[in-house]
Amino acid sequence: MGLNRLLGRIVPERRIYITRGDQTSHARLTPLRQIALGMGASALFGFGVWGTALTSAQYFMVPDATASSVVQHAQIDRIEALEADRAHYAAASEAARVRAAELSNTLASLQGDLVRLTQENAVRAEMASNLEAAMEASLAAAALLEQERDAARSELTLARYDLRRQQDMAVDLQATVGLVLDGMERTANNRDLIADQLVAMDEEREILETRAIIAEQRQERVFARLEDAVEGGIEQLDQVFRTAGANMDVLMASISADYNGQGGPDLLPDAGVDALGLSDPASLRMTLLLGRIDALNMRRSAAQRMPFGDPVAGAYRLTSGFGTRRDPINGGRRAHNGMDFAGPVGTPIVAPGEGEVTFAGRQSGYGNVIKIRHAFGYETVYAHLHRIHVSVGDRVTRGERIGDMGSTGRSTGSHLHYEIRQGGTPVNPSTYVRAAANVF
Repeated sequence: MGLNRLLGRIVPERRIYITRGDQTSHARLTPLRQIALGMGASALFGFGVWGTALTSAQYFMVPDATASSVVQHAQIDRIEALEADRAHYAAASEAARVRAAELSNTLASLQGDLVRLTQENAVRAEMASNLEAAMEASLAAAALLEQERDAARSELTLARYDLRRQQDMAVDLQATVGLVLDGMERTANNRDLIADQLVAMDEEREILETRAIIAEQRQERVFARLEDAVEGGIEQLDQVFRTAGANMDVLMASISADYNGQGGPDLLPDAGVDALGLSDPASLRMTLLLGRIDALNMRRSAAQRMPFGDPVAGAYRLTSGFGTRRDPINGGRRAHNGMDFAGPVGTPIVAPGEGEVTFAGRQSGYGNVIKIRHAFGYETVYAHLHRIHVSVGDRVTRGERIGDMGSTGRSTGSHLHYEIRQGGTPVNPSTYVRAAANVF
């Protein structure tokens, strides 16, 4: 490095720049490298001159004058060619040196520009930093001002709210004072009118007390009639059930399981007012009446489900009763488990109570027959029908037409053979027909 610095005073350092497309590269020529390249070029040139001279000497040694002349001309041409090459390389080297000098100057200028731009960027960066600091300070001051403004707005809103509330209170107070003054004035002006109204109210009270006594007497009569009607209905239905031989306790326990009616508790009339927690005797009486109506409805529901009623909806005559009778076809005494109702073919046959059809078709001596299952273990049988109007699984109601009277099966004429079975055992149908005659 010290030798290059020393030689640089004589042979300055050179740089060669090479551009390829958008990329630029350079080669650095130190003083030592330049001297080495110069010495190498001189050695190369000396070697060429020496070779040329050697070749020429060989030709000069030829005794033939023509050959010597040819060799001499060849050597001269070679020397001239070498001189031309040397001049060309010298010119190229000089052009490269000039280009390198120009590029060096350009690079120096660019380096100066780069230093100047770097200094300017530093100044600008410092100015930007100062501006950023000033901006941050301004933003902080603006945020503080925003907070102070919000606080001032909140205080202003509260002040306005307090002012409106005080104004409203003043208006309400003024209105209240006005109302009180108006009321006092009206009270003073209407004092005599109130006294007259009190006298009129006393007279009206006496009239209302008289009307209340009359209404209470009417209510007593209404209660008495309702109680008599309900108790009479319960007694009639109980007589029907007793006539049919039904157990009332079992019957009511069974019907109450799925009864949907509403009513009061079934208390005795002498249970007292405190038994239900009622202080009004009329309310207690109404509750007891509703309980008895509930009991009546339960009995009616039970009667609707039992085969109480006439199975023939038309004119007929009773030809055979329940029990032992003479067989109309073969003679002799035989058991007859039902009743025979004689009438024209096609006379409507109806269900005497609610139930479900369990059989509808032909069955040996019964001919066309229908069987209906009723509540509480009852079953009814309708035999010798001309036509059947129901199917197995149908639900029928009291009075619904289920078939027509006829003479099918083992029969001597148009009639209905009617049976009632309770728990699978035949019972006398006339008991149920007569029991419901005065009720339904």
